[in-house]
Amino acid sequence: MLVNLTDVDLRMLRIFCAIVDAGGFTAAQVPLNTSLSRLSVLVRDLEVRLGYSLCKRGKSGFQLTEEGEETYAAAQELFANIGHFRQRTAMLSGRHRELLRIGTVDSLITLEHSPVPAAIAQLRAELPGVHIDLHVMRPDELEQAVLEERIQVAVGAFHHRLSGLHYQALFEEEQHLYCGSGHPFFTRLDQNLTYEELSTADYVDRGYVAENKRPCELRFASAVSAFSMEAIALLVFSDTYIGYLPTHYAASWVERGRLRSIMPQRLAYSSAFHCITRQGVDQNSTVSRFLEKLIAHASLHLP
Repeated sequence: MLVNLTDVDLRMLRIFCAIVDAGGFTAAQVPLNTSLSRLSVLVRDLEVRLGYSLCKRGKSGFQLTEEGEETYAAAQELFANIGHFRQRTAMLSGRHRELLRIGTVDSLITLEHSPVPAAIAQLRAELPGVHIDLHVMRPDELEQAVLEERIQVAVGAFHHRLSGLHYQALFEEEQHLYCGSGHPFFTRLDQNLTYEELSTADYVDRGYVAENKRPCELRFASAVSAFSMEAIALLVFSDTYIGYLPTHYAASWVERGRLRSIMPQRLAYSSAFHCITRQGVDQNSTVSRFLEKLIAHASLHLP
């Protein structure tokens, strides 16, 4: 029985809700970046703390118990109240009457016509007193932060569709496969490279993207994981790995002869970017105005 609610209890409740939102333990591994065994232990510890079973897991799949369903609903109310408490105390502090908490993925600064800075500029022109907290996170971390109402709006390329979130399409980002100037592939013509050769190369994977979400038909025998565009770029610059990067992010290095794109006609792909908000939350006027400007600016540059 939970008598005193600790920070550890809140963390376990958030993880339990994320498992429910993902549809089970297996599906929750990638967005939570946690192993199946670790998730099982955390939920079991929470069940011990609560004194009852939350879910059934086995050959029949993941299923909440009646107590689990009620606990999930109660946890959603709890997290919503925490979010409302943060907003009200921020207003009562007297330092700012308007607070906007935004999150984005990294390396959008080189994206021409990016809707994020444009929307911020327009919002501040209308509301110069607005206080903006801007966080840069991985896509899976952004989804979790919006679900927990730590941020109100997030922009990124999301590889899941979690219940509890609303996804609004914004734009697409082109991705190419790159190697560094010292890599054996750098001086090879694309027509002389084969998929078999590429598949044997050491590859930088995006650690927050599931195996079945990898682009194109390439399957790499050797891969390491990185969790940001800068981390991928650093490993590619070591001239021992190949990896995907946004074309706008890599463009200056391509111009200087530091990187080259490999088979762009065959291996390029596009990432769909969305903005996400929490479902079932009444957005304040500042958030609503920012969303309107974000979506409107993105629509100006759609193909």
